[in-house]
Amino acid sequence: MDIQITSRHEKASASLRQMIIDEFGKLEKYSDRITSCHVIIDSQRGMELLEVVLNMAGHTINATSKAGNIGKAIDEALAKVQRQLSKINEKIKDHKNHGDPLEAR
Repeated sequence: MDIQITSRHEKASASLRQMIIDEFGKLEKYSDRITSCHVIIDSQRGMELLEVVLNMAGHTINATSKAGNIGKAIDEALAKVQRQLSKINEKIKDHKNHGDPLEAR
């Protein structure tokens, strides 16, 4: 998975970039169809805004989080993305399990 990090209005430190890569790299356990992840960090009036755009085969997942510090914003955005990935995986599983009702007999 390709992870891109963009920082607006201030430069992201190397440790912050590494933390983001480590945290969002864990998303690969939810789906092997993830191709890229773009994380946008924006600082506005003492609030940290984090936007995540995750591309996977057939789907694009967007999540936005706003918090007082960057760690909390990352955790909230990560939770939103994980929830959406789980929902997509459940839909795929349910779709595969529902066949022709007459075949089940």
